Amino acid sequence: MGYQVELRQLDYFIQICKEGSFTKAAEVLMVSQPTLSQQIRVLENEYCTPLFYRVGRGIQITEAGQILLDKGLSVKQLIEESRKEIYELINIQRGELTIGVLPGDLFYLMPHFAQFREQYPDISLNFVETEDFSEQLLQNKIDLGITKGSEQNKHIDSIHLTKEEQVLIVAENHPWAEKTIIPFQELQHLDSGLFFHSNMCREFIESYAMKLGITLKSTIVEVSASSLLSMVLHGYGAALLSLPLVKGYNHPKVKIIRLTDPTPTREIKLIYRKNKIMKHSVRTLIEIMTGHC
Repeated sequence: MGYQVELRQLDYFIQICKEGSFTKAAEVLMVSQPTLSQQIRVLENEYCTPLFYRVGRGIQITEAGQILLDKGLSVKQLIEESRKEIYELINIQRGELTIGVLPGDLFYLMPHFAQFREQYPDISLNFVETEDFSEQLLQNKIDLGITKGSEQNKHIDSIHLTKEEQVLIVAENHPWAEKTIIPFQELQHLDSGLFFHSNMCREFIESYAMKLGITLKSTIVEVSASSLLSMVLHGYGAALLSLPLVKGYNHPKVKIIRLTDPTPTREIKLIYRKNKIMKHSVRTLIEIMTGHC
């Protein structure tokens, strides 16, 4: 028996299960009822067991038939996924990807995106700043997210990307400018303002402070990381930013102070929607960002 015949028989069988009737299934499939019945008999002979019980003018699926239906639907899904993946593979040279990011995260991640654009110059990369990654993914508004948060959603999966240390930055004329390392708890004695550029960042740092039983004089400033850097340089206070981001700016008048006991570190993750056919271009970008390409 050839593969095409087996696939057609599977289509026939699934349609009968869907319609609950040989007659209705034959009409939908546009084949004669004797042809349909004959193909099902071939299947039943192959599996050596009935797939349907004939009940009056209707039918009832057998236990064996239910197994075949479940597996058959999985086969059909795999075939559809293969078709879409092959289409993505053929068309990877064009299209677009939408990536959700936290404000300020792009600076030191740009080499990854630049490598992707070098390989696939006709694919547009669109970046969306957000803190609501799960909702954006579930609504198909983004293809991939780069987050520091913990996405507690059964429909979202993640891949470890890197770890990011948070450091204190001050201007060269700040009273703490000569310090290079301080215990975390010393932040409570900071006289100048302590700025964060997002609520998520502040909550992360304050969780460390709560464990130590200390209170920070902190303020959220809804500005970009570069604007926050400028505020520090102009004497408005100190700020907590990621070490890779600060190093990326490499400003000679900004002093970096590392924190210890503990060192606040966050995991950076790539997140994506489960049970969704992943674009070939998305997989390629993930491979580049995780060093597997």
